[in-house]
Amino acid sequence: MGGEEFRVVIEYPSGRVFGSILEALSNIVDEAVFSFSEEGLRVKALDPAQVALVTVYIPPSSFLTYDLREETSVGVNLSNLMRTLPKPRKSDRVVLRAGEDFYEFVIEALGVKRYRYRSIEVPVTEVPELQLDFKVRGSVYTAAFKKALNDLRGSGVIVFEAKDNKTLRLEAPEVGGEIKFSLTGGSLIELEVEEGSRTPYDESYVTKVSPLCDIADAVKIEFSNDQPLHLAFNPPGGELVEYLSAPKA
Repeated sequence: MGGEEFRVVIEYPSGRVFGSILEALSNIVDEAVFSFSEEGLRVKALDPAQVALVTVYIPPSSFLTYDLREETSVGVNLSNLMRTLPKPRKSDRVVLRAGEDFYEFVIEALGVKRYRYRSIEVPVTEVPELQLDFKVRGSVYTAAFKKALNDLRGSGVIVFEAKDNKTLRLEAPEVGGEIKFSLTGGSLIELEVEEGSRTPYDESYVTKVSPLCDIADAVKIEFSNDQPLHLAFNPPGGELVEYLSAPKA
């Protein structure tokens, strides 16, 4: 592919952050469309079971280079990408070049490694904009949240519960596990409970976001009785990754 065929050339400063976003996406979906416009990079993907929805937004200001010659959409086979692309390190710079039929990743560290892929056709499922009224809204330090996910991994069900503005609980009733995030304990940043809520979610879906705990200091957590779980990760560069997971039936 000649340089003149590239429609977009972007350079991202942190290989670790970009790699963690790719890893989380691959945990949720096998394929996704990466859309490049003047507003930045956007990805919106619904998992095959239609249980989880992930959206990624990275503004042009987050990139070292954002050279957009034409609005472009790239169909990415995430399963194949994660099998063949080495996990970038924090200091690595990641360059993505995309044209009409192909795209390539370049990882710049001590040396330069180039990986080329064909853009694929990805079926797009229209997802209506959801109007959700969350009764519990809080923020937890990602270090504590990631440890909780690791501790509850394999438990089958994770119940999110909050009765007051002081404590957020994650329970795994099938194995008798419980994690508490509290203001006094230092793991909870803030919590607003408009109405006490307790909702179970599929553990295998909740733990899919574990790699995103490495890209931000805090995770925003929102839920209500019998409503989806909303998690939002907002790194300091202006990026935003949001995740919705339906309650367990």
